[in-house]
Amino acid sequence: MHKQLQRTTQEGWAVHVYNCDRRLLCTLEPSHGWAFAAGLALGLMLAIIGYNLPHAPAVATPQPPEPEIVAPLQID
Repeated sequence: MHKQLQRTTQEGWAVHVYNCDRRLLCTLEPSHGWAFAAGLALGLMLAIIGYNLPHAPAVATPQPPEPEIVAPLQID
């Protein structure tokens, strides 16, 4: 009648980064990797969509007026 707890051997992973004084600088866990991968995928998707968007047509340069046009008010 004695039940034994089942232990799991999969505890995941974590990367601890220390400085030269053996002080903990940061810890990287699996969720950080998934967030980074999701950010890369989203950025790549936005870059592809932005590259494939139609571009605005180039603005034509204005043409100078024709020389035959006479000004309505001429001072002699």
